[in-house]
Amino acid sequence: MFSFTTEPEIPMLTVTRTGEWSLATVAAHEIVFRQELYQLQLSGKPRGLIVDIGATWPQERNVAWALRRMEARLGDLRPERIAVVSSFGASRLHARHLKEPDTQIFASMKYAREWILRMADPTGLSTEVHEQPCQADPEGMAVHVYGPSSDMDVMLTPSAALETAKRIGNAAVEVIIGQAMADGERASIATLGHCADASLANCRLQAQTSGGQEHHY
Repeated sequence: MFSFTTEPEIPMLTVTRTGEWSLATVAAHEIVFRQELYQLQLSGKPRGLIVDIGATWPQERNVAWALRRMEARLGDLRPERIAVVSSFGASRLHARHLKEPDTQIFASMKYAREWILRMADPTGLSTEVHEQPCQADPEGMAVHVYGPSSDMDVMLTPSAALETAKRIGNAAVEVIIGQAMADGERASIATLGHCADASLANCRLQAQTSGGQEHHY
């Protein structure tokens, strides 16, 4: 039903959940889970947690509430950054965690680990969210991407630049959709229009960079 993998050198704990859970499963899980988190806390470093729920069956409502109460009881044991791996993507699960800056939802373990490892990077690089877009200019046989801050400066081949643009577009659309889902009935016409515009722009980008084959939506 659950397993734990500890990597104290990072430090990080990976929890894998499988099958259909009951209240008894939650109770047994909490005891071991707290023990694992306590051992991780002894490192004295910022701790990361990955929870893989990709193989967990849909839970009854009382089980879901029990899991949430268990998370609320963690207190000082709660890791500084939590990555949830779920095949649902930008679903209600994503929307529920959207306003928690220390929690992100990922569709694969690869991206979840990369996100956690960035926190544990010994260089101590911080992530800053910018409101202004980057600049992009052709320079010889490469594309120069830079700004809006002075520490953002990279040269890319044309193919790498196009692939980067597609990946950024995909991520931006997912975040915008997630925000609209989090707003629910409070989502304004402007928010929904922004979501539609971003999705359409990304579709056009995908069509223009997929070997010249244009798709109509």
